[in-house]
Amino acid sequence: MINGKEYSFQDIQVWFAGRQIGCLQEITYKEKTDRKFIRGNARKASAYADGETEYTGAVGFIQSEMQALIDSVPAGRSVTTLPPFDIVVMYIPDVDNPIIKKHLIKAVLLEEFEFSSKAGDLNQVITLSYQAADIDFKAK
Repeated sequence: MINGKEYSFQDIQVWFAGRQIGCLQEITYKEKTDRKFIRGNARKASAYADGETEYTGAVGFIQSEMQALIDSVPAGRSVTTLPPFDIVVMYIPDVDNPIIKKHLIKAVLLEEFEFSSKAGDLNQVITLSYQAADIDFKAK
């Protein structure tokens, strides 16, 4: 929150595979660490352990943005075979408040996408799921 104003979806700008997305529909990203309590012969936990951390998410484009991404991939290749790239998410409140928050989603590997449309839809949103090597929530 900046001066009582929360960031809204309109405050988000995203750079995906090196280009700014003009009509982003959705973005999600999360960090999940495998954490478990360790139990011995007692019923209660006596310690805990941290395992691997994974980073996953999804980004939703309108059909024309997705088609532009598909068209940028060399012939015979798929979007899901692109080499790792970064996604930059910037929270830019407004011109009166220059405080910008930046999240850097590192080494993204695209996993899957699906085209789908049904009667009554005014536009098509294609969601690409991904995994990443890391997320820097305090990127400079």
